Amino acid sequence: MASWSESRGTTLVLTHARGPDRYARVSLVTKRTLLGVAHNVREARAEDATRSGREPEALGRGRMLSWRWLAEGEAEALLSARLRTLEALGYAVLGGESGEGRGPWDWLRDLVTRQLERREASDGDGEQHDEPAHQAHAGVASLRESLDRLGLEPSALIEGIASILELDERALREPTAATLRELEPELLEMLLPVWIEHESEQLRAIGKRWLALPATPYEIDVAVLERWAGGAGVLAASLAPRLEREGLSMLGPEALSRLARTAKDPRAKSVATRWRERLRPPVRAPG
Repeated sequence: MASWSESRGTTLVLTHARGPDRYARVSLVTKRTLLGVAHNVREARAEDATRSGREPEALGRGRMLSWRWLAEGEAEALLSARLRTLEALGYAVLGGESGEGRGPWDWLRDLVTRQLERREASDGDGEQHDEPAHQAHAGVASLRESLDRLGLEPSALIEGIASILELDERALREPTAATLRELEPELLEMLLPVWIEHESEQLRAIGKRWLALPATPYEIDVAVLERWAGGAGVLAASLAPRLEREGLSMLGPEALSRLARTAKDPRAKSVATRWRERLRPPVRAPG
């Protein structure tokens, strides 16, 4: 069955000074059916509780505003009516005059920035968490959960990521060595797992293209890279071919020896085992 695709959307923020920032995204969505193109309007909410120190919390994956499929004109009218209602409730379009100069994807930038700030704060807390791999993993998990709950269409998420990275969508979809050099390693460590392990084929393809760049593994902290290779799922499987060719230069002998014992992905474990055997010093014959 065909899924709904977002064709146009608007992000709004509640302008009340008290309480957490509340975001709403209202989108015109379409789906192909046997009878033609169906239309509807979807609304999703999220809460950014920065002032209270809590993590951003999604208030729903999104709901359709009409119980039935709509014609295009009906959907446009419903979208306009819902935007007027939200504005009457105190919401303002991000990037508009009442949005204090914020852009439509600044809420996504805030999510990513907050995870990076939490990682930097953990760096200085004096505690040991298998750093920095633990921090990177926690940041990725939190970002992925927030995005999953919002339920953005892949095309909208690609647009948002390109915006916060200040890249055009083509550069995001078809990265080059020059594009990679412009991206902070900490951002790459956070976004690459989200892309590669996303349920959308479009996002996975983008992530694999970034991972395939020759310099990508060498931009990642070795501890983070070892954790990726030792996990289960698409990310570890995607790393395995690079490990086969470049495992020693990517990770070093000690990490490869650990992966030979602990890796969950069968191919990654097999590759690490072969590296371990290859790196063992030869046994001298007696006498």
